[in-house]
Amino acid sequence: MSVEIIHKQLSLRAEFWKKSLGWPDDNASYVFLGRAVHAMGKSMFGVDWTGDEPCRDPVPNLSVFPERSGWRARLVHDLLVKHHPEHNRQPRKPYQHSFEFSGKEWMDAVMIVKKLKDERTPELRRLLEVQDRIKHLAEAGFLITAIREKAGGDPTPVPRGWWNSERIRDRFDLCQLRPDDPYNLGIGSDPFQWIFVTRESLMSCAPGGLAEGEQAVKPAATTLAAALPVEESAKAPRRLAEAKIEPAFRRWREQQPEGYIPTEDEDIAHMKQLGVGRDKVRQLRKGFPTRGRGEKKSG
Repeated sequence: MSVEIIHKQLSLRAEFWKKSLGWPDDNASYVFLGRAVHAMGKSMFGVDWTGDEPCRDPVPNLSVFPERSGWRARLVHDLLVKHHPEHNRQPRKPYQHSFEFSGKEWMDAVMIVKKLKDERTPELRRLLEVQDRIKHLAEAGFLITAIREKAGGDPTPVPRGWWNSERIRDRFDLCQLRPDDPYNLGIGSDPFQWIFVTRESLMSCAPGGLAEGEQAVKPAATTLAAALPVEESAKAPRRLAEAKIEPAFRRWREQQPEGYIPTEDEDIAHMKQLGVGRDKVRQLRKGFPTRGRGEKKSG
C-alpha cells in the first residue's frame, strides 16, 4: 500500500470521527462502537479525554528535501498559509498540483509538523490505550460486541475470538468489519458491517463513561422506576451484605485483562453500582494492586 493511499485512509478516518451525527443510532440494548470508544475514554481518563483523540487529521513525516507535487507538497503549502503569513502564500487554488518552495519555507513546515506531532502524542497515546482496552475486554468476553448490516436489522453477536488478532486496529477507523473476512485490513462499504457493543457490558466495563441520559433508553411509563413514587425510585442501590463486598470486589479485579489495574475512580464507579461507598472502596484497594492517576495501566 502506497504512502499516499495510507494518507487518504487516515484522512477518511478523521472525517468519519468528526461527523458523528452521521453514525448509526444506538438503541436500548446496543451502543455504536464509535460512542463506546468515547465512553471508554471518559471512563479511563476522565476530563483528560477530550473527544478529539480519534478526530485528528494525519500529520505525516516530512523529509528535509522540498517536493514540488503530491500530497506532501499540498500539505506544506496549506501549513504555510495557515501558520506563516509572512511568506505571503495564497490559499491553494482548485486543481493546483505544482508548488515551489524555498529551503526556508520547507523547513518552516517541517518544524510545524514536528510541533504538531509533539502536541498530539498524549492524545494518540490515550486513543491507543482505549482501543487496546476494548480489544482485550472483547477478546476476554467481558465486552460483548455485535455487527449489523448498514441498511439496518438486528445486530448479530461477534465471536470473541475475532478480537484475538494483531490485524484489527483498522476496525476502529470506521467502526466496521467484514464478517466473511473478519481480519481484513481494508475499509469500505458492503459487505462491511457496523460494530456495536451491548449497553450492559459497556456500562460494566466502562463505569461512568456513558452520560446520564445515555445509560439506558427507557420506554415511557414501562419501567419500574416510572411506577414507583419519586422518592422511592431515587433511592441509592441497596448495599451488598458486608460479607459479600470483598468477594465482589475481588471478582471485579479478576475479570480485568491480564496486566490491567483499574484506577481508583473505576473501582469506585463499579462498586457504587453495588451500593458500596467511596471510603469502603479505598479500604478494599489497600489489599490489591493499585495505580495512581496518569500512571501506566500495566503493573
